[in-house]
Formats: sequence, C-alpha cells, structure tokens
Amino acid sequence: MTNEQCRLLSCLEKIDGWVTLYELSDTAKLVLDDDLFVPSLVARGWADHDPDGVAVRITGAGREALASDLELRSR
Repeated sequence: MTNEQCRLLSCLEKIDGWVTLYELSDTAKLVLDDDLFVPSLVARGWADHDPDGVAVRITGAGREALASDLELRSR
C-alpha cells in the first residue's frame, strides 16, 4: 500500500460514511493530490463510490487492508 493510499483510507475510516470527492480534496489530513488515488482504492475493493462517482466510502476490505498495513509499518 502506498503512503497516499494509507492516508486516504485513514481519512475515510475516520469519516465512516460517504464523503464527496470535493470534501475529501479539502481535508487537512491529506497531502495535495492524495485524492487522486481514490480510483486505486475502488479498483482494489478498499472503497466504494456512489453511482454518480461523486462520493466515496471505505469498505470492510479497506479497513482490513489498512489495519494490516499499519501493523506492518509499526514493526
């Protein structure tokens, strides 16, 4: 998992619900352009997007991947 993906998943986990891409791009906890990695999260099944593609949320698989990645990083 890349640093950008990790930051995005961490942010989505804290929000715990749907967030628009506009709101996500304005989040202080993300680095500039981290929101560009949303498609990679969706492709891996770590996030869902709404039918219009304007909002995103973390999935159970995303929570598991984040927990696993954070555990590996803490070693």
